[in-house]
Amino acid sequence: MKIISTVLILLTSFNLSFQDNAKIIGDWKGALDVQGTSLPLIIHVTEKEGKLLATMDSPEQGAYGLAFDTVSFKEDVLKLSMTSINGTYEGKMKEGKFEGKWSQGGMSLDLNLEKEKK
Repeated sequence: MKIISTVLILLTSFNLSFQDNAKIIGDWKGALDVQGTSLPLIIHVTEKEGKLLATMDSPEQGAYGLAFDTVSFKEDVLKLSMTSINGTYEGKMKEGKFEGKWSQGGMSLDLNLEKEKK
């Protein structure tokens, strides 16, 4: 009986994690305010073999498909890290949107993300 309970707990945890991941899969748009200039960013979140992946586009800078090294989404908090540019993002999901901070080069800027509707 103990084994069955353990298996059920593991399956339930996996199912909850899958459901959490499903709500962030897609394209998220936002903009950084850098010294009065708006810098649009698009973050693409996908899932492959149960693992979250993300890339970022910065169209104004001509940068597309920049891959994040780490991606996690737990308890409605999205964390992204990209070592190549020493950038990180941490945002909390509230009402289907992320409110968070982009940090890079000693600066920390607000970055709120909304899911792009298809």
